[in-house]
Amino acid sequence: MSTGALALVGSGVRGTAALGRLAARLRARPDAERLVLDLHVIDPHAPGSGRIWRDGQPRSLVMNTVPAHSTVFDDPSLDFSEPLGGPSFAEWCARVSEGTVPLDDAWAREAAADTAPWSSPSRALYGHYLRWAYAQFRAALPAGVRVHEHRAELTSLSRADGRFRLRLAPRAAPGAAPPAHAHAHSVRLLVDAVLLAVGWLPRDAAHGDELPHDSPARTNRDLGAEQPIDQGIAEIAPGERVAVRGVGMGFTDLLALVTEERGGRFVPRPDASRPGELAYEPSGREPVLLAGSRSGLPFLAKPEFGAAPPPVRLDALTAALPELVARRPLDFARDVLPRIVQDADAELQRARRELGGPHSTPGTPFEPEWLARPFRGGSGAELDAEITARIDADAAAAALGARSPEKRALHVFQAARAAIIPLTDFGGTTPESAPALQRFLTLAGLAGSGPPRFRVEQLLAAQRAGVVRFLGPGLTVAEDPTEARGAPRSRVVFGALAPAERLPIDRVVDAHLPLPAPGRTAHPLLDALLDSGLARLWAGAVPGDAPALEITAAASALVSAGGAATPGLHSVGPLHEAQRRFTIIAPIPNARSTVLREIDAAVAAILTHLDERTAA
Repeated sequence: MSTGALALVGSGVRGTAALGRLAARLRARPDAERLVLDLHVIDPHAPGSGRIWRDGQPRSLVMNTVPAHSTVFDDPSLDFSEPLGGPSFAEWCARVSEGTVPLDDAWAREAAADTAPWSSPSRALYGHYLRWAYAQFRAALPAGVRVHEHRAELTSLSRADGRFRLRLAPRAAPGAAPPAHAHAHSVRLLVDAVLLAVGWLPRDAAHGDELPHDSPARTNRDLGAEQPIDQGIAEIAPGERVAVRGVGMGFTDLLALVTEERGGRFVPRPDASRPGELAYEPSGREPVLLAGSRSGLPFLAKPEFGAAPPPVRLDALTAALPELVARRPLDFARDVLPRIVQDADAELQRARRELGGPHSTPGTPFEPEWLARPFRGGSGAELDAEITARIDADAAAAALGARSPEKRALHVFQAARAAIIPLTDFGGTTPESAPALQRFLTLAGLAGSGPPRFRVEQLLAAQRAGVVRFLGPGLTVAEDPTEARGAPRSRVVFGALAPAERLPIDRVVDAHLPLPAPGRTAHPLLDALLDSGLARLWAGAVPGDAPALEITAAASALVSAGGAATPGLHSVGPLHEAQRRFTIIAPIPNARSTVLREIDAAVAAILTHLDERTAA
C-alpha cells in the first residue's frame, strides 16, 4: 500500500494485541520504508489498558488470571511468519523488579516486585503492563505509519464509496454513555478499513439484568450489571441491606469495595485450622450483603499450586480431535463430554495413586454434576451454614493445591474449555446437544472462573462477621406483602427461604456480568451496525447463548444483512463468543493462543484489503 487509513476501535487487551500484530506484519514487508498509513486508535480511555484495566481503579481489585498465563505478545508456539515477541505479564513484572524495564510509578514498581508468576496481582498493575506493551508496539511501527489517538467513542459507522465513515463522540465520564448531544461536537473520519476490538462495552442500566426494567420491585437505587469500577458501589450506605445477584468473581469484587476500600481489615484468624484463614475487623461502614443467584452455587476457589498452573493432560480428548473435527456437527453429550470426563477422572485417579495414603486406591470416579449437587434446604440459617460449609471445604482443598486430587481433576475439567474450541465454534455441535454444552460451560466456569483462594477466605471471614449472608438458589426480590395498603412499599428478598423468612432490603446489586450484545449495552455502535445492515445476528445461536454479531471463520470479517462479508470490516472478541467459543480470556503464552491467531488473521486480511484498494 502507498497510502491508506485504518481505524482500530478499542485499545484494551485485544486492541493492543492487534497493534502488535499490525506492527509485526508491517515491519516484515519489503515496502515497509515506503508505505504511508494513517492509523486511528479510538478509545475513550488510555490506549493499552482501555476501560477495564485503566489507571486509578482501587488496587484491592485483582486479576482472575495468573501473570504466567497473561500476555499480549506472540511467541514461538504460534509459528507466525512475522513474529515480534515480548514478555508475558509475569516476565514483565520480573523485568520491572530488576530495573531493566523502567517505570515511573513507585507503587507499580513495588507491586511488580511482589508479584509471582502464580499470584493474583492488582488489575491496576496489569493496566501498567498493557500501556507499556502498547507503547512498545507503537514504537515498532514503520516510520510511515502516522498514529492518531482519539479519546472518543465510535457512535456510528457507515459505508461511503467503498470506504467507511466514522462518527466519534467526545469522551464521556468513565463508564458512562456518550453525552446526549455529542453529535454537536463529534469528529468524522473517513477510513479504508476498520478493526473492531471493543471488548466489554458499558452496560445499559435499563436492560439486561435479572430484574425486568418495568418490574414494580425495581427502584432507581438499584445498581445494574456492570464492571465493579463503574457500578456506583460508593452509593451503598453503611448498614444498608443489599440483595446481591451473583456469587462469583463480581461478588468478591463488591465485597472488597465495601470492606477493604472502606477501612475494614482482614487479618490472620487466631484459631485458624489452615494457613491463610482470616478474620474480619470491620470499619463500621459496611453494608450487609444478602447473596444469592439462580443456582445459588458459589464459584470455586482457584487451587494454590505454588507455581504457574501445571499443563493439563487431555489424552482422550486430544487423541480424538482430528476424527471429531472431521465429522462436525457433533453431539456434545455423546461425542465430546465423555472424553472430557475421562480425562478428568484419569487425573483424579493418577493423583490418588501419586499421593498415596488414604488416596492410594482408585475410589469413586470423577462426577462433574457433584459441583452442582442440590442444597438440602431447611431454614435460612441452615442454608447459610450449608453454603458456608461448602465454601470452607473448597477453600481447604484449594490450599492443598496439587495435593488435592479433586482440585487437580477440576483443573483438567475446566481446561477443556479451550481445547474444545475447534469442535464447538461456528456451530460445531448440534442444536439438540446445546443444553449439554451449556451445562458443561456452566460447570467448568464454576470450577475454573472463580476467585483466588485469599478472596474466598475473605468471603468466609465476612460471613462470620455478619457482613455476608447466603440465601441460596432462586433469589427473588418482591414488594413486601405484609405492609398496609397505601403505605410506601418496601421490598423483601428471598432465595430458598420459607415465606416467613423473607428479609427486608434497601437496594439490589447485580454482581454478574453477561456478555455484551445488541440491546444490552449503553453503546450505540452495535445497534447502529445492525440498523445500517453492515452486520447481522448469527443465526446459529442456541438457548443460553448471548446474541452475537456474525463473523467469518477465516478472518473475523463482519457479515452484512445480505449474508456477505463486508470487505475491510472486521471484529474480534466477546461480541462473537457464541460463535467463536471461549475467546473472552486474554491470550495465554506458549499455548497457540486462539485469541492471538484470531487477531492475526483479521490484521492480515485488513492489510490485503488495503493493498487491493491501492492497486485498484
